[in-house]
Amino acid sequence: ANFPHVLQLQPAQIKHAGFLKLASIALVSPMKNILLVLEALRNLGAGPGTERDGNIYIEYDIYGPVKDKAYWEQCETLINTLPAKVKVKYLGDIPPAGISAALAACHVFILPSKSENFGHSIYEALSSGRPVITSNNTPWVELAKAKAGINVTVDGIAALEQAIHFFVHMNQEEFRAWNIGAREYAEKAIDTDRISRQYLEMFR
Repeated sequence: ANFPHVLQLQPAQIKHAGFLKLASIALVSPMKNILLVLEALRNLGAGPGTERDGNIYIEYDIYGPVKDKAYWEQCETLINTLPAKVKVKYLGDIPPAGISAALAACHVFILPSKSENFGHSIYEALSSGRPVITSNNTPWVELAKAKAGINVTVDGIAALEQAIHFFVHMNQEEFRAWNIGAREYAEKAIDTDRISRQYLEMFR
């Protein structure tokens, strides 16, 4: 079950500057920091168009079972107060067969976890060519250098806002480079053929 799952590379979604579609696939719990994402989106979408964030629109799809009901209630309360520029959908648990389609439908995978030993959903997103916004507390670091995503601190929302803002204003040509960068990062990070050989040797 812990074998990394490499997904098929998905072509870059059509990306217009000012529009961004985000997705998270995870247990809904404080550890995954979904509430922090919602707080950042609230700030980015607040007020009539500002010089920084005028004419933007963000969609955010959340997949995964609710592990902490009290935490999800906080998320729902915030979702109900989000500005019109931000649309959030909670889509519940997702079967493994549906993950590729969910990632194909988004531009960026976002999961600023407080901690991850591995983060299978993060790796799957990278392997499918989706740049990732995640914390510095996962194995997936130095993402920006590879044009594979952005690592953020999670002791506040400023860094997360900046990362989302960066991708919101990205155009198609720029996004295509990050689409390829995410896949290449995943391929270099883990040699699945070598892991397969090691498992087979162990069982022999």
